Amino acid sequence: MPQAQLLELLLTFLKIGVVMFGGGHAMIPVLRYEVVERHGWLSEGEFLDLVAIAESTPGPVAVNAATYVGYRVAGALGSAVATAAVVLPAFLTILTVAAALARFYENYLVRSLLNGIRGAVLGLVAAALLTVARGVFANLGPAQTVATAAIAAAVFTGVAVARLDPVALVALAAATGLLLGVARVW
Repeated sequence: MPQAQLLELLLTFLKIGVVMFGGGHAMIPVLRYEVVERHGWLSEGEFLDLVAIAESTPGPVAVNAATYVGYRVAGALGSAVATAAVVLPAFLTILTVAAALARFYENYLVRSLLNGIRGAVLGLVAAALLTVARGVFANLGPAQTVATAAIAAAVFTGVAVARLDPVALVALAAATGLLLGVARVW
């Protein structure tokens, strides 16, 4: 396995890890740019599948995505390198922030900085939503579009309004997808 691939994975996922403020969802646009557009490690369809898998498996989205992409590019060692690289910036940042925040949390400038970061995170999560929605609906027929939108609306309402268990809703959505597949709606 070429060391150049491992170095490329390391540098790419360090970069993704650095901009991962707000959690895994906020990094989806950056991840897409890096693995689909810049490096060509995944196709657009494979990326959407990756997001779905990373969302529905245990663990943080960014770690799941890094593990998968690393494996695709350079096997088990690539998986380990990409996973460690995406986690390292967050680990070092939170270690530093925890120490500083304990001391300076009430400082007006620190609070202002945090408010600015919150706005950026909200924007990144909104961009991730649009990126995933465009990809999901890009090649669906009318019946598929309606069914997919209904499932998305039901899960959104269940989580955001009714505060239902997201894991149970994902399982229910998967079962619904299976039933729609059997009925040949997909």
